[in-house]
This record gives sequence, C-alpha cells and structure tokens, in this order.
Amino acid sequence: MTLSTSKLSTPDAVLFDLDGTLVDSVEDIFVATNALLAELGLKTRTRDEIAMWIGNGARTLVERSMAGRFDGFAGAADARTRQAEADAAMPRFRAIYQDICIDHTLPLVGAHESLSYAHSCGLGVAIVTNKPLAPTERIIDALGWRAFVSVVIGGDSLAVRKPDPAPLFEAMRRLDARHGWMVGDSANDVGAARAANMPSIVVRGGYNHGNSVESLDPAPDAIIDSLAEFPALLRRAR
Repeated sequence: MTLSTSKLSTPDAVLFDLDGTLVDSVEDIFVATNALLAELGLKTRTRDEIAMWIGNGARTLVERSMAGRFDGFAGAADARTRQAEADAAMPRFRAIYQDICIDHTLPLVGAHESLSYAHSCGLGVAIVTNKPLAPTERIIDALGWRAFVSVVIGGDSLAVRKPDPAPLFEAMRRLDARHGWMVGDSANDVGAARAANMPSIVVRGGYNHGNSVESLDPAPDAIIDSLAEFPALLRRAR
C-alpha cells in the first residue's frame, strides 16, 4: 500500500470502478469484440490489444478495434465515414456483449469483501463505470453484489463519462452523500476524482492502457496492490 501526503478523510460513500477494479472482464470483451470484427469482415485483434484499448467506453473500444490503433480513426482521410461505420456497429456490439458478458468475467481479489465491508460500515456504495449500463447490471447481479451496491452509473447513463466528474457527482447525489472516495484502476478514475474534489484510490494491475499507476498525473491519494487491502485502508480512515 502506498499513500500520498494527502490525508484520506472519512467518507460517507465509496464509488467503485468496475473493469480492472472489481472484475476481470477482458476475456468476454475480447470475445465480443472479435465476434463483431469477424462479422464486419475486419481483422481480429489480440487479447493484449483489446486489454490496452479498454477504459473509455464501448464506442471508443469498437473504433479502436476497427482501426487497429489507440487513436481510432482520428487523422484518417476518411475519418468521418469510418467513425459513422463504428457508430452503426454499436447496436450489434452491445447485443453480442450483453449475451456473453458473464461467461468468463470474474471478481478480482478482495472485490466482494470490499463491497461488503463498505456496506457494513453504513456507507453508500456505488459502481461508476464507463461500461454500458445493461451489461454492468447483469454482471452485478451474476456476482451477487446487488445487496451491497445502491447506485450504478454506466457509461451511457449520462451524456459524458469519466474522466468527466459528472458521473461521480450523479452517484453522490443519488446516494445523498457529501464525502466520497473513488476507487479505480486508471487515469480516468483519478482524473474524475480530482475534478470532483474527491480522494482517489487506485488498484494495481487494472486496465490503465498499459501504463503503470505510479506514472499517473495527477497522482492518486493511495495505491493498493489489490482490493484485499481496501478494508484496512477504510478502517484507518474511520
């Protein structure tokens, strides 16, 4: 566990990211993405490529996968046409992924215990993710987390996604909470928390586009090796 000089004040709510924080979902996303690409007659991608491109919402993932690069179709001579093709592919991608999103997705170490412990402390618990809402809800139900999670904000719940702070503000509003922590694995989570004036805790080993969490700028308020360390961090602050 690594703490910054910032003191983590006692929260009345904890907001958790999903992919790479609470669950390992790469396999199902990988399978769904390549199924779409195959239907479109496009080159399929490796698991490592898909993992690198996760984190900015399904629409961005689909464009990156169709283009075969992190920047998607940006800068291409036919960018507008290709981006329209990515838009048109989204309903099919959502259908494919919704059907298989719980086939191989598993909770990460300490995820269940962290949600349960935060809930048992009387804190509001939300999941705030850039993943679309429908598969997020299905994963939460499949893993038995509905009893702990009061609010779910997906990547299509609002007009904007993390790193915009609006999803965090909306979660706090629905929880009727004033002081929250954002727990995630990427720059999107830290950026959203900083913009929302909220402490951030980052878990190593997630989907931060292949970058180390130590390189994050702004830096998170705490870095933990896994969510198994989260209950102790929360006890320390209470």
